[in-house]
Amino acid sequence: MKKDEIREHYVNFQEWLFSLHELDDKVWFAPIAEGKWSTAAIISHLLFWDRYSFNERFPAFQQDALLEGFPDFQEVNKAAKEYAHSGVSKEQLIAEILRDREQYFHIIEKLNEKGLDISFSIGTHRLTVVEYFNDFIGHDLHHQKQIMEVIKKQ
Repeated sequence: MKKDEIREHYVNFQEWLFSLHELDDKVWFAPIAEGKWSTAAIISHLLFWDRYSFNERFPAFQQDALLEGFPDFQEVNKAAKEYAHSGVSKEQLIAEILRDREQYFHIIEKLNEKGLDISFSIGTHRLTVVEYFNDFIGHDLHHQKQIMEVIKKQ
């Protein structure tokens, strides 16, 4: 994956996030399926992991850096779900993730193609900056697909 492809994903994904303003609040806060999270919780989940990346990962992307393993996924996800259903509005949550996603553009713009090849370790897992972005893009697309399936059923 090249820098332009990463940038294109974030442009397209931001447009899609913005389109969620049209989603009815009843659908926004309802589980996407029995035993599943709501769209609000999924977007909050993305927001919380974005913030983790901004604060803990991106500043440490240095050649051969050894980064700590990920925090407890369940705790981060639980906090994200609680936040989504704490009274925060759909408009506010979308505005927050759009504002935070703007930071991705600044990070991407600062990287040259060589910067995407910086290799580091998270715990015992070795990867490059481009692989890190690729993982998170896949994560975005997985959740986008889930939400789009709900929207199509409306």
